Amino acid sequence: MKKVIIFKIVTVAILVLIVITDFFIIKHLNKKLDNIIIITQQDNTPVFLPAKKIKEKTVLVTSDFVDTFNNYKSPFNDGLSFNELLKKYIRNRSQDHYGCKRGTSRCRRIHEGLDLFIAIDSPVYPLANYGIVTEVSDNPHFFVEVGCVKTGGVQDSMKVEYGKTVRILYPEGIESIYTHLNEVYVELGQEVNGDTKVGITGRTGNVQRSSKPSHLHLELRDANNRSFDPRDRLRFNQGSLSNFLKYLDLERDK
Repeated sequence: MKKVIIFKIVTVAILVLIVITDFFIIKHLNKKLDNIIIITQQDNTPVFLPAKKIKEKTVLVTSDFVDTFNNYKSPFNDGLSFNELLKKYIRNRSQDHYGCKRGTSRCRRIHEGLDLFIAIDSPVYPLANYGIVTEVSDNPHFFVEVGCVKTGGVQDSMKVEYGKTVRILYPEGIESIYTHLNEVYVELGQEVNGDTKVGITGRTGNVQRSSKPSHLHLELRDANNRSFDPRDRLRFNQGSLSNFLKYLDLERDK
């Protein structure tokens, strides 16, 4: 009988200890949650929510993550600024920039990227310090369908021979496409960083039937797979969410 009473006392003591421990753990976690402010949007206006109000699964991205992985650099890891990159590797301003006329008289299209002329077999790297490979082709005759305009303004499409190609998605949500490569060194779905050699430059694709030397065709595409002028985005290392947060009143909705 005495042993039973002792057992019950010990059991109750353990349960009380567990309850007290849980109380302090929960209190400690609540203090940590109070330090987390989630910034979302509603009707194109920033909305600040305490972490305790979030009911569904939410991904938190720190300003350090944004500032590290949303800034871009030269695809050749040569330390050049974007303007220096263009000055060094663009050969013909009327032919090598985004928007230059391409296609045939039957269906006109635009040049959807930049042609950066560099020695054959030069290594090529991602534009940012983190990315995911979303497309790879080791086929030297790989074709991509692009938009074109027929006589009379009729919208159509045509296939263009890009050759060996690597496509990389960055945290900002935009993708870079590298074409005319001689070799590709990455696989579909592979995570890459700024020092990952994804391929080497070459003359695959329609370059083989032209007089053009080795170059990197660089495209940028948005979330809807629409190309846009790299000159509109690749101004290296200028963005800073941390700088913005210095001036944002994070306490205003509390």
